[in-house]
Amino acid sequence: MEVATQTAQGRREQILEATLRVIGRSGREAVTHRAVAEEAGVPLGSTTYYFDSRDDLLGQALEHVARTEADRHIELGHELRKARSPRQLADMLLDQLVFEIDDRDAYIAEYELWLEAGRRPDLREPATAWCDAVQLAVAGAMEKLGSTNPAMDASLVVATIDGLGERVLAREDDPAKAAAEFRPQLRRLIERLLR
Repeated sequence: MEVATQTAQGRREQILEATLRVIGRSGREAVTHRAVAEEAGVPLGSTTYYFDSRDDLLGQALEHVARTEADRHIELGHELRKARSPRQLADMLLDQLVFEIDDRDAYIAEYELWLEAGRRPDLREPATAWCDAVQLAVAGAMEKLGSTNPAMDASLVVATIDGLGERVLAREDDPAKAAAEFRPQLRRLIERLLR
């Protein structure tokens, strides 16, 4: 019985990962059971067995990525707390941004899912939990560096990184090269917040 459960869970995750690839490559509108089954390399019946509808696929894809990202940001928070200066924290955050954008389709899929959550109240809870995990990761580092209001400062830093991510994503050149242009701005912001 346990092997069957693990197999089913593995198949569900395979389909969800395929959904994210379809979204990242072609947008939310391209998500159909048929397109996702083809991307996942599974029979069409597998997608309809695990997911009732296109909305269900999109919703569970958001929940899947939100859980994954929340867990990843807990670990990232530990790393960010090792920053010894505002400049080092800014550099660590930009390096993380470049790492995330390096998988362009996955990064685009995340933005698409945020938009989906903005239209669907049923998806706001996992989207908010994901956002909270990101904020906490940055807030812990800001507090360690002496912020008098780490939650507010983290909110400003995260919003800035989100905006920089959009700007880097819109460029055709190498993400590291594009992000390097924004390094001085992020350093300046964090330094000013920690004065």
